[in-house]
Amino acid sequence: MSKDKTQKNGWFKKEPADPKPPKTKHHGLRRPVTLICWAVLIGSTSFGVYKNMTAIDTHTVHEVQVIKTKVIDTHALATFTTDFAKIYYSWQPNHEALDQRQKALQPYLVEQLQSLNTDTVRSDIPTTATVSEVKVWDVSKTAKDTFRVLFTVNQDLTKGKDRKSVTSTYTINVMQDSNGDMVLTKNPTIAAEPATARLKLPDTQSDNTVVSSTANDVTKFLKTFFGLYPQSDRNELKYYVNGGTRPIERNLKFVELLDPVFKQTKRGLTVTLSVKYLDTDNDMNQVSQYTLTLSKQSNNWIITDGI
Repeated sequence: MSKDKTQKNGWFKKEPADPKPPKTKHHGLRRPVTLICWAVLIGSTSFGVYKNMTAIDTHTVHEVQVIKTKVIDTHALATFTTDFAKIYYSWQPNHEALDQRQKALQPYLVEQLQSLNTDTVRSDIPTTATVSEVKVWDVSKTAKDTFRVLFTVNQDLTKGKDRKSVTSTYTINVMQDSNGDMVLTKNPTIAAEPATARLKLPDTQSDNTVVSSTANDVTKFLKTFFGLYPQSDRNELKYYVNGGTRPIERNLKFVELLDPVFKQTKRGLTVTLSVKYLDTDNDMNQVSQYTLTLSKQSNNWIITDGI
């Protein structure tokens, strides 16, 4: 019996076939959600790269509103007032001179004021007047194109053999148009003369922050400095003033220090004083006032501020 038949009839045990390798299953790679996530990731990455390459530098701008104050040039108004006052308050009591005065005033006055001032000065008065000085004290804006001017006039008056000087204060209204042309819209009106302000400065005294030995040391330093100051050059002054200072080159002779007041502050030692010089050119005593700040450097005093 052949071998093949023997195997077929079961005489020999049939060997099992080799098992096949298991199939690997890939879950989710082709699902719609996964595809969408990949698309979003790739899109966002591409957009980020694009924005980074095309980005423009930006910065925050803080807007600041600047309010500009318009400065009014009062020089022209003061000149106009001065020229007017010299004509208005000067006269000679004769027809020809008064006619010339009236014609000279016409450019300064509106028509109504020209009529108002026709006979303010008559030819039969005995007084001759000339203006020696006009002072403009104040120019203030009262309307869009109108200004109030306060001024004082000094008149020299002659009446026969009598002569005297009179000072009077007035206000006028001056209108100035967009072209800068001016005209009086109000006749000179009597006003009070500005008075000198009455003010007393507070007395200053040294406190206990500076000991007497330091005050004496600083006083000697200042006497030396102010004795040399009028005639010293820049190289010499740099040993007394921090950073140096410009020389004054005056014929002044140092006399004394007056009323020095010493105080210790955060900035240094402060000295408030007056310095008396004799001006040898005009023989006048010159008193100058200073507030100096000093510090000690390498055992030497030096002025850091005030010169």
